[in-house]
Amino acid sequence: MCSYVQELQLHIEYHRPEVVNVSRQVVDDADVTSRLQSVAERFERVCALADAWQSELQVALVHCPDFHQTIDNLHDWLSHIDIELIAAEPVDLTCQSELRKKYPQLKVLQQNSTQHVILCSLHLNCLLYIKSLMC
Repeated sequence: MCSYVQELQLHIEYHRPEVVNVSRQVVDDADVTSRLQSVAERFERVCALADAWQSELQVALVHCPDFHQTIDNLHDWLSHIDIELIAAEPVDLTCQSELRKKYPQLKVLQQNSTQHVILCSLHLNCLLYIKSLMC
């Protein structure tokens, strides 16, 4: 993706002097002058949009390492939860003492899961924002 942005910026910078020179030329024909001004204005809008896009992509790149770190932490947490769940199973539903013993563990897992679901939701929104910048 970055190579496309760099290529676009190179093309803009390459053609900028041509557009500026052509738009400054004095032409006797009013229609040609009007068209040249129109081209210059459109080119300036393209430049402004490319700059804005570049800024948004840079913001996304700044957040990208944080996002990946969070995903790695989430993966580690899920692996830990997997181990805890395997250790908590099987639960003998006929044994009251075992149920009393396992209930607090499962309640903590449930609370942690709820917190991580909220965190995942926030990061999913961040991912969707970054993806929208790249489209």
